[in-house]
Parts: sequence; C-alpha cells; structure tokens
Amino acid sequence: MRDHKLLYGVYLRTGIFASLVIFILLFAFVPYSEPTPYKLKHEVVTMIEEISAEIDKYEEPPPKERPKVAVEAESKVAEEEAVETIAATEFKEDIIRTVPTGPEIEVVPYARVEVKPKLIKPVKPKYPEMARKAGIEGKVILMIIVGIDGSVTDARILKSSGNPLLDEAAIAAARKTRWSPAKQRDKPVPVRLAFPVTFNLRSP
Repeated sequence: MRDHKLLYGVYLRTGIFASLVIFILLFAFVPYSEPTPYKLKHEVVTMIEEISAEIDKYEEPPPKERPKVAVEAESKVAEEEAVETIAATEFKEDIIRTVPTGPEIEVVPYARVEVKPKLIKPVKPKYPEMARKAGIEGKVILMIIVGIDGSVTDARILKSSGNPLLDEAAIAAARKTRWSPAKQRDKPVPVRLAFPVTFNLRSP
C-alpha cells in the first residue's frame, strides 16, 4: 500500500503542472470576445437657454418743482406767545468751574542714573530674639526705591535669607534709612537699588 504522505511533493508538483497546462490551452484555443459598449436606455436631451445680458434702462422720476419765493416761518408769532406765557424768574445759574483731571501716571524709578544716591543715615536691623536664640544667621538682598527726598518709599525681597523673621527685620530697617537723592540731568529722580542686609551673631 502506498504512503500518500511521502508522495505529497509529487502530487503538489503534478497539480501545479496540470493547472499550468490547462491555462495555456484555454488562452490558446478559446476565442477572444470583445465587450459590447453600453447603450443608454433613454436619450438625454440638452437644452441651452440664452440669457440676455442687456439691462433695462431705469427711468428716473421727474424732479419736483421747488418754490421760487421763500416762505417765511411763523417764528415771530411763536416767540411772542412764549414771552407772554413764561413768567420771568430771578434764578441765577451758579457755574462751578473745575479743572479736568486725567489718570494718575505712575512714576517709574530709574535703574541707572548719573549721580547715584549715598547712604546718609544707616539703620542697623534689630536681630529677632527667636532667631538669635536658635542661632540662625543669614543674608537678605532687598530691592529698595529711594525717592526724590532721599527716603525709602518701597522695599521688597529679591533674595530671601530663608527665614521670614530675618526678612521682615531687614525690610523694617531698610525703610528707616536715609539717602542722598539720585540725580539725572541735575534733577532729583527716584531710583531702584539692591540693598544687602546681613545678620551675623558674631557682629557687635
């Protein structure tokens, strides 16, 4: 008895060869038939309508005739009637003239000036007692604005010491300092400065 599993390759090659022979014979002997073109069931009729591009002339209405002689209005009669009906009063209008005020303009402090301010009255910051007992030291860098009179109008923290008690003490001391005003073209101007404050337990 034959083992068909061993003859699998022979069957596969025989089948492929047989199919190729069949396709070749079909192409060689079967005649070629051309497809018939499609024909419409109903005839389509195209209609072209010509549109006239002429614009009808617009007939303007005839101009209205204006009166040749001007007619006087009855203003004098109305004025006389108004004078007779309105009683005279002694009221005097009190007009209070006020100067118009515009929006307030914020003065921007200078960053660079010709004459820099100088510290006239330094103020030593008060060391917070809690920070002293805890042995906390640090350095605070403030951004202060020196006004035209030499006083500090604003003080803000640029770089914190890491302790809020030291930061608040530095701001309070910086606001009490006095400076010579900065000048730009021989005029006092507000200026913005970086002001360092150091807290050291070994300093007197």
